[in-house]
Amino acid sequence: MADTSRRERLLWTVAIFAFVTTEAVGFQLRGAILPSVERTFDVSQGLLGLVATAGTLGFVGSVLVVGFVAGRIDIHRALLASAAVVAVSAFLTGAAPVFLLFLGALFVRGVATGPFRALDRAVLGHLYPDGRARIFNRYALVWAAGAAAGPLVVTAALAAGSWRYAYAVVGVGFVVSTALLVRLDLPASVQTERELTLDELATVVRKPAVAGMTGVLVFNGGIEGSLFTWLPYFAAQQLPAAEANLVLSTFLAAYVPARFTYSFLTDRTGRTLDLVLVTATLALPVLFATVFLATGRWLFVAVFALGLVVSATFPTLSAFGMNAAPEFSGPVNAIATSAGYVGIALVPPLIGVLAERVGIRAALGVLPVFLVGMLVVGGVTRVYQARRGAPT
Repeated sequence: MADTSRRERLLWTVAIFAFVTTEAVGFQLRGAILPSVERTFDVSQGLLGLVATAGTLGFVGSVLVVGFVAGRIDIHRALLASAAVVAVSAFLTGAAPVFLLFLGALFVRGVATGPFRALDRAVLGHLYPDGRARIFNRYALVWAAGAAAGPLVVTAALAAGSWRYAYAVVGVGFVVSTALLVRLDLPASVQTERELTLDELATVVRKPAVAGMTGVLVFNGGIEGSLFTWLPYFAAQQLPAAEANLVLSTFLAAYVPARFTYSFLTDRTGRTLDLVLVTATLALPVLFATVFLATGRWLFVAVFALGLVVSATFPTLSAFGMNAAPEFSGPVNAIATSAGYVGIALVPPLIGVLAERVGIRAALGVLPVFLVGMLVVGGVTRVYQARRGAPT
C-alpha cells in the first residue's frame, strides 16, 4: 500500500510539474514577442502593456472562484478540463489575425489556466504535508526552468519564420499534460480539503500570515511581472534582438539553482518569512543596478544576480501563508496566486504608459519603490508574528 501511495504521489507530481513547466514557457513568450507583436499588429507601447493584463485579469478571477470552492468540486475533472481548454486557446493565440483577437485569446487562456493553478499547489500541499515549503520551491523551480526556455522558444520560432510557431509548441505541450491527467485518479489524501464558508473565509483572510502574504505578493507580482514583460524590450535598446531575449532567459535561469537552494534552506530552518525579507533586502541594490547602471554584457550579470534573490519570494511566502491554514489549502493558494497576478496585471501596463512619456529605463525605475513597499509589509508582518510567538 505504501508503494502504491508513493507511486501515486510521484505520478501526480509529474503531471502537475509538466503542466506548470509548459504554462511557464507560454507565460514567458509574452515579453519576448513584444517587439514582434508591435511590428505585426502596429500597436503602441501603451497597448503592448495590455498583453500582460489580458492574460491575467481573467486568470485572477477564475483562480479565486475555483480556489474558494475547492472543497466542493471534483478536483480531478477541474484540472483535466482546465488543461484541455488551455491547450486549445494556446493554438488560437498563435493564429490570431488581429491584435484584439490576440488579446482575447490570451484572456481565454488566462481564465482556463486559473482552475489548474488554483488547485495544483493545494494538491501538492496535501501530498507533501510535512514539506510544503520544499515542494513549493521545487514546483517553482520547474516553473522557472520552463520560463527560462520561453524566450529561447521565441528566438527559435523567429528563426523558423514567425513568432506564431512558439504558441504552436506551447499548445502541443498542453496536449501532453492533458494526456497525463487522463490516466490519473484523485489521491485520497486530497479529499481532506474542507469546504469554506463565508465566515471561515473571513477568518482565514484576517490571519496575519495570510494578510501579510497577500500584501507582499501583490508588490512582488508587480516587480516580477514588469521584468517578465519589459526586460527583453529594455535590453533591446542596447543589444541585438536575439541577445535581448537571452537577457530574460538569463534572469529566469537564475531561478533554478536559487529555488533549489531555497527548498533546502526552508526545509532545514523553517524560517520562511525571514528568508524572504533577507533576499528582498539584497534585491534592492541589485534591482537599482540592473535598471540604472548595468549596460552591454554587464546586464547579463546584473539580471542573473537579480534572479537569484527575487526568486525566493513567491513559493516561500505561499508556503508561509498555507501553513497558517493547512485545512484550507485551496483558498490560501488561490489568494497567494491571485495576489501575485494582481500585481502582474496592474504594474506592466503602468510601465508601458510611463515608457511612452519618459523612456523605458526611467519607467522601470519605479520598481525599487515597489520593492520598498514589499519590505515594509513583510517587516510589519514579521514584527506582528514575533509578538504573537507565531512562526516566521
